[in-house]
Amino acid sequence: MGKQDKMGKLTFALIGCGKVAEKHLKAALAFKDRLSIVALSDSRPEAATKLMSGLGISPEKQQGIPVFSDYREMLEKIRPQLVAITTPSGSHYRMSLDAIAVGAHVIIEKPLTLSIAEADELLEKAREKGVRITVGHIYRYFPLVSELAAEIHSGRHGKVLYGDVKVRWGHDQAYYDQSSWRGTYDQDGGAVMNQSIHALDLMTFLMGSDIVSAKGSLDRMTHRMEAEDFGLAILRLENGAWCAFEGTTCTDPKRQEASFFVLTEKLEIRGGILAGKVKMAIRDREGKNHTTKYFMKQLCDRWRSGGLTGIGMLFHPHTELYREWMESLDAGRPPRADGMSGRQAVEAVLLIYKSAVSGREERAPSAPFTISDMAGHFDRPGQSRQPD
Repeated sequence: MGKQDKMGKLTFALIGCGKVAEKHLKAALAFKDRLSIVALSDSRPEAATKLMSGLGISPEKQQGIPVFSDYREMLEKIRPQLVAITTPSGSHYRMSLDAIAVGAHVIIEKPLTLSIAEADELLEKAREKGVRITVGHIYRYFPLVSELAAEIHSGRHGKVLYGDVKVRWGHDQAYYDQSSWRGTYDQDGGAVMNQSIHALDLMTFLMGSDIVSAKGSLDRMTHRMEAEDFGLAILRLENGAWCAFEGTTCTDPKRQEASFFVLTEKLEIRGGILAGKVKMAIRDREGKNHTTKYFMKQLCDRWRSGGLTGIGMLFHPHTELYREWMESLDAGRPPRADGMSGRQAVEAVLLIYKSAVSGREERAPSAPFTISDMAGHFDRPGQSRQPD
């Protein structure tokens, strides 16, 4: 296990200081009584300094938080107990493996890896070291999601029948042009692996079952990049339920949208985000609205356990992820978005990819298929291609 500071807190380090890193560092700052920020790493040290300044960390305090351009040097010198990794997807495996090797728990931004074999190795190494892997599948930490999932899994609302999920997370060409790794299969993936894996994970979590087959199609419709910017799939779950999936980055970047629907024998659940606004509706099959009842119960529970601070965390999923991570550590149970769930989400995406390549329904577990098998997909005869 990595070293612990003199106050008994867990020592925390961050690898990668881009846009999403702000949410992780902000979450760590929210738990100053439990986490001590001891180092940051980025290939561009100025990004780390800018990140800390933007979150109000004074120059004096920054002097006590070293910044490393080489994350491996940071791990060896600092040996933190908890490491958050917010770098491009293709780097997650190597960085996580190195962090686990020094005895650190890891919180990895989605996806866990781009390969099932790499995911399995990380899970095995974490078991050997006695540390835990958590994946940044933040949809699991949205208000009410965990409570509804527990009720559905218990059978309280009857058999799970059907779900659908849409991710219309628009990006313009400039988004892909800003970094050479964006929209590539070996470092990023396309609209399904990158933008939509959160939603696929949410559906298996809510519907209480793994995906056993997929019939998928992909297209590269409007962007100049290697990977897909549009995907569709029909998914069959182990419990017999069906799920329809759509994911794209072709829509308006100013009105990014993600929505889901789950139908059971007794309940209909609708939720989503549109232009940053979250909506949720929970109705029974007679049409009675139970949304307010669920929200009030959760607010009351949070007020009793954490006051206004606890209520505020409900609406900041990364902070909620860190809160639940520490709570699960104290209780000796796996975190809500553990490494195995991250592996299952990667497997679901690869199943859709494989189906798009083969042109037929694919079942899990399937023959080995990696994201590298997608290379050149849209340049093959008979495949959709980006317009000139």
